[in-house]
Amino acid sequence: MFSRSAGYAMQALTYLAAQPSGKLTGAREIADSLQIPMPFLWKILRNLSHKRLVRSFKGVRGGYELARSAEKISVSEILAASPDAKHTQTCVVGLDQCDDRNPCPLHTSWAGVRSQIDELMKNTSLADMAHTAPKRKRKRAGTP
Repeated sequence: MFSRSAGYAMQALTYLAAQPSGKLTGAREIADSLQIPMPFLWKILRNLSHKRLVRSFKGVRGGYELARSAEKISVSEILAASPDAKHTQTCVVGLDQCDDRNPCPLHTSWAGVRSQIDELMKNTSLADMAHTAPKRKRKRAGTP
C-alpha cells in the first residue's frame, strides 16, 4: 500500500524510536539491521532530516536521533514526509483519472476506507509502532 521509500522511512524511524534516549545511531547500523540499501537509506534520512523528523550529527561519534519524542510523531506525518506520499489518494484500481466526476467502480466504497486509513495513521504514533515492532536480533560480526 505504501511506497518502498515510505516503508523504509517507517522502519528506520521505528528503529530509532527503539534506541535508548540520547543514543546516536549510525546509518550503517540502521541499514545493516533493517537490510536497507545504504544509498537509499541516506536519501531517506536526509529527507527526514529536512522534514524535521530526525536530527543528524556529523563526525566520528555522529549519527541520527529522533527530532522529538516518538509519542509526538504520527504515522501520517512520516508518510507525508515521503516524496511519493499519495498512498490513499490514488485510485484503488489504478486508474489515472479517478475522482468524484470520473469515479472507478470502487471509488465511493474506497472513499470510506481511505478516510478510516487516514484516521488510523493520524492516531497512531511512532511510539505505538516501536512498541509493537518485532525485536530484531543483532548480527554478530562474521556471521551470515
